[in-house]
Amino acid sequence: MVMSLLPFRVEFSQRAIADLHRRIDQTRWPEISIGSGWDTGTDDATLRDLARYWRTEYDWSEQQERLNELAHVRGLIDGEELHSVLYTGKGSSKRVPLLLIHGWPGSFLEFIDASPRLVADTGSGPGFDVVIPSLPGFGFSEAPKSPGMHPGLIAERLHGLMKELGYDRYGVQGGDWGAVIGTALAQEHPESVLGLHINFMTGGTLVPGSDLSDEEVAYHARLKELRATETGYSKIQSTRPQTLAYALQDSPIGLLAWILEKFWGWSDHGEDLWSTIDRDWLLTNVMLYWLTGSVLSASRIYYEMRQIGPVIGKKPVTIPTAYARFPGEPWNAPRAIAERQYRLVRMTEPARGGHFAALEQPELFAEDVSTFFNTLSSE
Repeated sequence: MVMSLLPFRVEFSQRAIADLHRRIDQTRWPEISIGSGWDTGTDDATLRDLARYWRTEYDWSEQQERLNELAHVRGLIDGEELHSVLYTGKGSSKRVPLLLIHGWPGSFLEFIDASPRLVADTGSGPGFDVVIPSLPGFGFSEAPKSPGMHPGLIAERLHGLMKELGYDRYGVQGGDWGAVIGTALAQEHPESVLGLHINFMTGGTLVPGSDLSDEEVAYHARLKELRATETGYSKIQSTRPQTLAYALQDSPIGLLAWILEKFWGWSDHGEDLWSTIDRDWLLTNVMLYWLTGSVLSASRIYYEMRQIGPVIGKKPVTIPTAYARFPGEPWNAPRAIAERQYRLVRMTEPARGGHFAALEQPELFAEDVSTFFNTLSSE
């Protein structure tokens, strides 16, 4: 390990947990007089039940102990502290390093079930070394001291992290913001990025008069509806993130409601969300935002992106790219759209999984990622 990145432990006091419990106990719940399920936002019954579980059964000390079984490092990259979790394999075989990039409202936790599978690699290769950073302003990574930390600059910071770790050439995987940041990395550092694997594809802007297939026309119609009904959170966070942050920073139930809605709306599940996503996992993910006070610094990525405009489509990606089109992903543009923006050499359509693919289907996710990068590394 290079000296600028030092081992890091997760440590929060009982006083912080007691404060959380006090705030949950003193929540001023709204009166829901008209039952609407999830149609008008977070379902009241689901939220109240999860809040009860959070307060009476969820054990942060147990989760913190599990987190500390991972190999955390933290150190200065471009003058600010960046946190990462590392997975390295055994043996002397040359292993391809993979940079896995999360988005919002997730965290590095999205990859902790898939990563051991990538390290072991059930395919024909020797397995991979895995690096999972917390994005600047998320979780244990320091909040940027100056404005302007947009996805392009985050990409530069993550490139600096990989070089600091001694990796001159590496693969990149991302969904949500991870796909945007991964695209920026591939655009600016094709000499270092072996390949790009994404599971998120927005589709860009529809140009009037474009010669589109029936599938593309149908997707753009669905995307228009999605933008009208599903992206209020994005419009707020990309224009006035600070105003909302005062409420979410002060109310754990408010923060839980804000994040829970996205896991319900974007993941691939039936009537029972907990059949797909573990309750303890979701609460631990929320705890990372709560205990680190990173509500505002994480949401600012939307604001910073708005200042510079789109990354995807800005210029072509020339390195080999794989696109895993999971069925429950709301932003899963068809192949033709991906081919216009990437050097697409592989596209798969896994049977299950949504926006949080590595979390929801770690085995399918790891198999898809490892197959792609094993193919590249053997060429």
